[in-house]
Amino acid sequence: MNFSWRRALIVARREFLTTVKRKAFLFTLIAVPLYFGGVMTLATRGSMSDRRDSLRSFTRLGVVDSSGLLTGAAPEITTRLAPDPTGAPEKLETYRTEVVFYADQAKLERALRSAEIAQGLTVSADYLATGATRRYARSTGTFNSASSVRPIERWLARSLLAGHADSLRIERATRPASGMDLYTLGKDDRFEVKDERREMLEFMVPFMVSILLGVCIMTGGQYLLQGVSEEKESRILESLLCALSPEDLLAGKLVGLGGVGLALVAVWLGVGFAVSAPMLALAQFPLSPGLLALAVVYFLLGYLFFASIMTGIGAVTNNMREAQQFSMMFSFANLLPIIVLTQILSKPDGALAVTLSMLPFTAATAMMLRLGTPSSAVPAWQIALSLALLALSGWLVLRGAARVFRIGLLMTGKTPNLPEIWRWARAGR
Repeated sequence: MNFSWRRALIVARREFLTTVKRKAFLFTLIAVPLYFGGVMTLATRGSMSDRRDSLRSFTRLGVVDSSGLLTGAAPEITTRLAPDPTGAPEKLETYRTEVVFYADQAKLERALRSAEIAQGLTVSADYLATGATRRYARSTGTFNSASSVRPIERWLARSLLAGHADSLRIERATRPASGMDLYTLGKDDRFEVKDERREMLEFMVPFMVSILLGVCIMTGGQYLLQGVSEEKESRILESLLCALSPEDLLAGKLVGLGGVGLALVAVWLGVGFAVSAPMLALAQFPLSPGLLALAVVYFLLGYLFFASIMTGIGAVTNNMREAQQFSMMFSFANLLPIIVLTQILSKPDGALAVTLSMLPFTAATAMMLRLGTPSSAVPAWQIALSLALLALSGWLVLRGAARVFRIGLLMTGKTPNLPEIWRWARAGR
């Protein structure tokens, strides 16, 4: 039976409609963006909340001054903090800490144990020469300890300079870089002011796109793996192959489930841009059509590559459990760039980042991360080479998977070993 696009499209339509009507698809469509959005919101707001709570509970500081340098120090520490990373100066929240002096260490420790003070500070007699101090607290969080030590450092600096400099000089000494602008070399080879909020947006869009690509590629591949394994295990394929050729069935499943993945990407990106549109407009963030087009191309080629592998796995295994065990390593490889995210962001033009953006298993996610790094300007030849290698690998894997698919569909019993699978992929027999 010769290959027919008409029969393949019938299979594609059936696969698409059957998949999108499943409750699992609707759950994925709604739950995945909510999950990632919730995790990111908790991570960002949680850190700010911990810092505010730390400053809010830091109401009194006990001090034992053995140096005599803090005589006449300010009796209060004032700390101002923006309620969120995008907070404007007029919206700063103010936290006040009373400073109480004690005659000796024993009295300081008793006050700390009885919760009269939140933290304690002892200043050594030779502090000016050695800088030796001790800070005491009943308990402190693993990551929010710095939230309360910075106000103490500024208070110490002001106290040491009091009477020796005017108020403006003291303010500049305690906050020497508060008005410093950082200029960095942009992608257009011009130095420009570093805008952290804008850079965050410039990174977050490709970052989220790369995660979506990885999730959708895996989702489409898993749908394909599940469909082939279930139909083979239930012997439905024997009936289908009476009216279809293996090529019709393979092409239909690839097109239909690829459409499901594209639908997921389109809905998630559409909702994401609709929700973030006010913030993007406020930051005057331009959405790059070229970047979105590249994301679509990488999705199509990445899906072709992984879906072909999943098809071959589904064809040679005897049940869904075996298929999932074999597919796990390939699914893991797709998200490897997310695992080494910090190395890619710190050196987007380094050997690791470039290598991962060239390997077919990691090209889609790694390249989108590199394109999203503000300090990175990916050469056009690297993008072209990455796409060419991914397309070539997808085509070769598709040809091998088609041969394995044709032979393995009707095989039951013992799972073939690797030499047998390799012989099928090369010779189709």
